Amino acid sequence: MLSGLPAAPFFAPRPILIPDMLGYGTQSVAPVETISVRAQADDLAARIRGSGYAKAHIVGHSIGGAVAMLLARHHPEVVESFINVEGNFTVEDAFWTGKLAAMTLPQVDQLLQSYRDDVAGWLTNAGIEPTPERIAIADKAFHAQPAATLKAMAQSVIETTSQPAYLEDVNAVLDSGIPMHLFAGERSRAAWHVPESVLRRAASLTVQPGVGHVMMLEAPERFLGLVARLLQP
Repeated sequence: MLSGLPAAPFFAPRPILIPDMLGYGTQSVAPVETISVRAQADDLAARIRGSGYAKAHIVGHSIGGAVAMLLARHHPEVVESFINVEGNFTVEDAFWTGKLAAMTLPQVDQLLQSYRDDVAGWLTNAGIEPTPERIAIADKAFHAQPAATLKAMAQSVIETTSQPAYLEDVNAVLDSGIPMHLFAGERSRAAWHVPESVLRRAASLTVQPGVGHVMMLEAPERFLGLVARLLQP
């Protein structure tokens, strides 16, 4: 989730952990050569264990969905359930990420700076009304993402999701009994390549009306309410 969202009232009395992943925000000093989808999953598992709680409900969006998938695969003991918010299932879901992976580092840096220089324009191009609140949240997110981290994660996502072993990991998570909920925006659902086998076996599929891939920025209260509903006993 984006750290600027007012999540606490929707999940009380449950505690909420929204950590910066390796290479992002407060962890931006992480060596770029240590950053990968698997490394992010391992780091998140360590954070959950360090929180003092035995298990957590995981919400993973986009690339975070791939991270959460490997977390559930390799550290199932810390995962109570998993809400996959348009997370990467195949390399076909990595359209924008694929572009980043093919760029040089200076090109990624230039692209990122263009987003920072015109956050309102980025929102408009994404079909999102650039309100002051949305601009502030998106601006914070862009400044928490160094170019080197974006490129390293883009390359790792392409490498990870292009391997047949990744779908084997997906099936292993489904076999494990950990509930996997699928969550999509109405405008972006058609572009999300969810394998038919996953659709059949997922615990649920929620489609948030009237929004696209960044639904938690477009309609945050509706998004949080729908997520909270999925966590009800």
